[in-house]
Amino acid sequence: MTENFHENQIRVSLNFDDDVGPEYFDDTDRVEAVSAGVRLVNALRRFDVDFDGIGVSQVCHTCTVVEAPYLVALGNLRPAEAVEMAKKIDEYAVEFQRMGREIESLSQPKPKEAQAEKLDPAD
Repeated sequence: MTENFHENQIRVSLNFDDDVGPEYFDDTDRVEAVSAGVRLVNALRRFDVDFDGIGVSQVCHTCTVVEAPYLVALGNLRPAEAVEMAKKIDEYAVEFQRMGREIESLSQPKPKEAQAEKLDPAD
């Protein structure tokens, strides 16, 4: 960078040799927000839930107190769409709870096995 002085002794910096490439326009905050949105969409699709209006938008810092540079917006849902999505997620939650109880019951010793352990002659 070259410095130059204007007639009123105001310093002006001139960028003669500082070429930029495409990375100059990269916005890592937006890239991170898009990555988070993609992860959320893919996770929800595993539960057969899809948000058509999902997107990433830059935060207006003059009209909100949100400190993040970008937000992942889920879009707008009609009440019936929200209910349908909630039902799908609830069905998976019920199944996960059932599977958890089943796994827990399989890992518990059966009553006969528990008695055999108490009567072990090695004690």
